Amino acid sequence: MYKKIFGFIITSLLIGSIIITIPSVMACTGFTASENNIVLVGNNEDWWHPDSYIRVTPPSGTSYGRIIFDVKFPLPNSQNYYSAFGGMNDQGLFFDIYSHPPLVPVNSSDKPDFNVGEIARYIIRVCATVDEVVSKFDQYNLEFMDDIQYFFVDRTGNSVIIEGDEIIYKDGEYQVVTNFLQSDPSHGWYPCWRYDTAISMLENMTELSVDYFRDICDATHQEYYLYPTQYSNIYDLNRGVIYLYHFYNYDGFIEINMSEEFEKGPHSIYLPSLFEPIDNKPPNMPSNLNGPISGRNGNEYTYSCDLTIDPDNNPDEIYYMFDWGDYSNSDWIKPASSSERIYSSHVWVEEGTYEIRVKNRDIFGCESNWSNPLKISMPKIKTFDDFNPWLFRLIQRFPILEFLL
Repeated sequence: MYKKIFGFIITSLLIGSIIITIPSVMACTGFTASENNIVLVGNNEDWWHPDSYIRVTPPSGTSYGRIIFDVKFPLPNSQNYYSAFGGMNDQGLFFDIYSHPPLVPVNSSDKPDFNVGEIARYIIRVCATVDEVVSKFDQYNLEFMDDIQYFFVDRTGNSVIIEGDEIIYKDGEYQVVTNFLQSDPSHGWYPCWRYDTAISMLENMTELSVDYFRDICDATHQEYYLYPTQYSNIYDLNRGVIYLYHFYNYDGFIEINMSEEFEKGPHSIYLPSLFEPIDNKPPNMPSNLNGPISGRNGNEYTYSCDLTIDPDNNPDEIYYMFDWGDYSNSDWIKPASSSERIYSSHVWVEEGTYEIRVKNRDIFGCESNWSNPLKISMPKIKTFDDFNPWLFRLIQRFPILEFLL
């Protein structure tokens, strides 16, 4: 059973940092601490895509039960691929994934490959401790970890950051990970204000509690328009409980009990729907769609429409999707806070006539109708080879005609 629990928010730490580069705000913040028999993990998932799912798989004879949070992560050969971004199993093993500046691991090229993006699902299914995780990773070629690192914590309080070539164990009562390589901070994306904030708050912690971890999530969350904090989790590894917050709103949370979820059998939950208010209304339908109405296939063209408002007065959290009329779309995109219009670009491969449309949605997944279409034409560009043979021969005899035509 889900339990919506509301309470007052302790005033969050004010952050004076100004975000000036995209790499410094990509991905997430994770942290853990332990005291006696309490082991907590907190994390913010900062990501561009608003569609997140909770996948519940009960235990079986060969696999541990697990709850995995995954997010749409389009791949060249699989536009609807969902990547596991974090989760926990019934043995109290937690994982999450964090980006870092590109650096290809080199010490595992002679080992068997592992399917990119699936190692986390495998590990959480068969491992119970951090030591088992490290042993499993050591068996495989980790070249796919050229821009990602993994964070694992078990119910004993042991934790580790796996950068690929480097293994960084927790040293002390807490550990923090963001988006730089702790084995080589000079490689990029450091200093990191989120890392420094979490470290400072953990150093000054007087009592390990879910409320204090909530405050750390609040203090390190992001509202940057490309990579806002889509959701935050606090895991109690020994109790098998997850506290879930949506879109940096820390007024209340959903409590997820693993044992209760397993009793329902395998199932998936659309995460934003857990927080949708009663009688939520979609944003107003987009309008004033414009851009070039003709062009040449193979070239890129940019289109835009006016931003709309949310009748429920949700604070500017509206995503837009362009349908290009060729069985493809822009996916959900979020405008910059200072913009008055939303922009997206596309390349049509085939010549023809297409109708472009736009729709939008709020952070709970409530969608508007499609806008009125904008009809565009990508006609075939004729070359002189396409003309009648007699005209082509005439142009060959009098080249000046090619210029005049």
